[in-house]
Amino acid sequence: MTKTLLRILGGMALAILALNLNAQGVSLSIEEYSTMKASGTLPPEFHVEYTTLPVATQPVEGRDKPSRGGQPKGGGNGLCNCWIEPDANYTLAMAPNDDLSSGIINLPFTFNLYGDLYNSCYINNNGNISFGTPYGTFSSSGFPSANFVMVAPFWADVDTRPADGGTVKYLITNSALYVNWTDVGYFSMMTDKLNTFQLIITDGTDPVIGVGNNVSFCYKNMDWTTGSASGGVNGFGGTPSTVGANRGNGVDFIQFTRNDHAGADYDGPFGNADGIDWLDFQNFRFTTAVSTQNIPPITSSNFLCDTVEVCMGELVDFDVTFLTPEGDQAIIDATASAPTIDNFNYTITNNVTSAGINVQFIPQIGDTGFHAVTFTAQDNGADSLTSTVTIILAVYYTPDIPPAIEGSAEACEGVGSVITATPGYDAYYWSNGFNGPTILVGPGTYYCLATSGNCRLASNFITVTEVPNPEPDITGPLFSCGGLPVTLGVDDPYVSYQWSNGSTDPNITVGTGQYVVTVTDTNGCVGSATPVNVLTANDPAAFFDSDNASTVFPGTTVTYTDQSSVQGSTITSYAWAIDGAPAGNGTTLVVPWDTPGTYVVTLTVTSADGCVNTYSFTQIVIPTEIEIPNVFSPNGDNQNDALVFPGVEYYPNTSLRVFNRWGQAIYESTNYKNNWRAPDVAEGTYFFVLKLANGKDYSGHVTLLR
Repeated sequence: MTKTLLRILGGMALAILALNLNAQGVSLSIEEYSTMKASGTLPPEFHVEYTTLPVATQPVEGRDKPSRGGQPKGGGNGLCNCWIEPDANYTLAMAPNDDLSSGIINLPFTFNLYGDLYNSCYINNNGNISFGTPYGTFSSSGFPSANFVMVAPFWADVDTRPADGGTVKYLITNSALYVNWTDVGYFSMMTDKLNTFQLIITDGTDPVIGVGNNVSFCYKNMDWTTGSASGGVNGFGGTPSTVGANRGNGVDFIQFTRNDHAGADYDGPFGNADGIDWLDFQNFRFTTAVSTQNIPPITSSNFLCDTVEVCMGELVDFDVTFLTPEGDQAIIDATASAPTIDNFNYTITNNVTSAGINVQFIPQIGDTGFHAVTFTAQDNGADSLTSTVTIILAVYYTPDIPPAIEGSAEACEGVGSVITATPGYDAYYWSNGFNGPTILVGPGTYYCLATSGNCRLASNFITVTEVPNPEPDITGPLFSCGGLPVTLGVDDPYVSYQWSNGSTDPNITVGTGQYVVTVTDTNGCVGSATPVNVLTANDPAAFFDSDNASTVFPGTTVTYTDQSSVQGSTITSYAWAIDGAPAGNGTTLVVPWDTPGTYVVTLTVTSADGCVNTYSFTQIVIPTEIEIPNVFSPNGDNQNDALVFPGVEYYPNTSLRVFNRWGQAIYESTNYKNNWRAPDVAEGTYFFVLKLANGKDYSGHVTLLR
């Protein structure tokens, strides 16, 4: 057979096109191949052979999965998307082409296709990956088939040759292969309709598609089914596309759908060809590491990944479909449950080989939070199997009032205006492209969208014009007493403040140093004050002595005499206080102590520089007699609960013994603190002996009432 090497796009890929007719090899150019394909004169014996392309076979280290793209799904503004957006780590599988394939791709894991284990594969332009050999076959066949070993998220005649014909890219990790057909057109070079779909295969341990699954098909918008070389007209009709996986032995397979027209109709994997729109935003997750004698129902939904996020008060409307991949089985039971949602409602549509569960309800405020929604289906195979899938539904609180924009409607000269949306939302998206609750803008008209979860509310509009900047002045004493702080402020009130010491308060308390403040006014304008210098003076050292002890009896007069001093200045003011109440001025204070108790005597002195200092002394006046109680009621009402001898607190090491009527001691303490509550002691009259450390004692009886 004659082989002609074709140079494609500057040597990025090499392909061999060969035609075998009566052992006479005939070489075709790319143009000749396309012409014969378009006219339907390409013989079935014609096949495409490939040289190995340079491919990236090393997994991306330290990467669990690529980032997900965003696509609204179902009710509310919830996001649940199986689509993995290709990023800079992805590799172009092949140059723009028609019917070509990548070179062999070595996998760092083992993929199980119905018992056959593979460590390499080919990515075929026509919506599938194959094992053992690449395929250029553009007209799909149904499964099972003995002719193809492939996993096909969408087997049809993909044509990426036009500039806007899309790309086929892939990424390898340690346990998964991602392949994305993004915005791809159809033969011949048609881009009026585009398809976007994704394949992931794993070793069954990668959590990106669920441990136990090893294949995921994910779809974004799907618009066409058939190229013109397969009998299609404007992307429809002719040979249907095929979605599924095939071992190549005519026995082991799975098939989800074949499609040949627009619309969302679906009658199961083996009925009539289905509408392509049924695939829009669907996700199939399954395993080929099983025998196909009986496969449990396959779950299909656009909500199988991540948490479904919906908004309170908005209609939740989404579908979960169970499919029987065997043509001779049916779904005999399908249910849904959400025990934590009061008004949860669903309907079931059973089309024999598939069962659709449609969930519709409107979350109320009591539903805010996270809920588990469980879907179950059972087939009628000989070994009847059941599939269960749980979707986490997050219901977000939606405020009743949309965000309001506040801030100056006037922009600062050469600077701008600070505008702020109502706080409390998760995120803010402004009409000028900025994010966050507060932004700085120039003259113009603005609004924002605020989100709570994925719920969005639009604000009012604000129009900003230009105004001059503020000119603040710093106020307050410009000296500090021996390191004691002073308070500085600003002459007029402003919206925000930024001091040179980092404070954002309108007033700051500071020590010695230079200070300046920058302010923002109600218009969002910014201006700075002239810097000020704070000086220092020495603090006075307040102190006084007493002509008596710290502990005295009632009737004792005590004289307190000032002993304060200050370096570099003089003391000009004296202020005495007892327990915070003014008690006099001058350098002495004479107090006749008559009432027992504990008192704090304080002297406050002020220097000629205005610097202040205080000194405090605790004076204890001890009662000469202890008060004797006659009754106490330890009933837990916090009133007279303990046996209290008023005044005993001033006499440490006081002993107490309590006796019952038979003279038996029921309580003893060598340092009584007025804290006996007589636990487990019956009501009645008891006798006591109280002895002070000075030798004085008291005895008597007391009545215990509960």
